[in-house]
Amino acid sequence: MFIRNVLIEDKIKEKIADKHNVQAIEIKNIFFNNPLILKTRFSRFIAIGHFQRYLTVIFEYNKGTANIITAYPSSDAQIKLYKKKR
Repeated sequence: MFIRNVLIEDKIKEKIADKHNVQAIEIKNIFFNNPLILKTRFSRFIAIGHFQRYLTVIFEYNKGTANIITAYPSSDAQIKLYKKKR
């Protein structure tokens, strides 16, 4: 999977910033620093990565574009999985 573009709608940016204290620039940096990407249900994907801190990003993928659904700080289990797979 090659991601060329990261799309975050304004309402999603606001929600992620207010609820999870995650900024859009952090999400973009996760994608460009070799995250662990796994397929989930409903044609969605999960990306776990590290850029200053560990973040988990849920997104949909379409023709090189990651459409962000949500993002939040990674749990201990997600960090452990990331370290194991990387």
